[in-house]
Amino acid sequence: MSSSQAVPVAEEDDVSLQVGNRLRGQNSTCEVIVVKGSDSPTVLMCAGAEMSATVPVPATPQSSEGPPIQLGKRYTDDNSGIEVLCTKAGIGPLTFDDRELTQKAAKALPASD
Repeated sequence: MSSSQAVPVAEEDDVSLQVGNRLRGQNSTCEVIVVKGSDSPTVLMCAGAEMSATVPVPATPQSSEGPPIQLGKRYTDDNSGIEVLCTKAGIGPLTFDDRELTQKAAKALPASD
C-alpha cells in the first residue's frame, strides 16, 4: 500500500456565503459580514470584482465611480435571500447573480403617543 494518498483540501478561492463569513473587496475598500447566507455557487461581487475572505495586498479602489457602500448598513438580494452587513465603507455596487443588492430600509418604530 502507498502512504501518499491524496487528501481533499478545501480551496481558498471557494468563497461560500455562510453566516458569519467576512468578505473583502478586491477593487474597493469595502468589507462585509454575511448575515443571511446562500448555498448558491454564485459569488458576491463588489465594484466588478469577486469578494474574497482574504486579500493578499491592501485593497485599493480601481475607480472612484460607483455607489457608496455605507458603514453599518445592511444590503440584501430579495431573490436569493442573502443579506450582508457593511463593516468597512467603500465603493460598490454589491452584486449577486448579476443583480445589485439594495440597502435594507430600517423598520418603522411604533408611534408613542
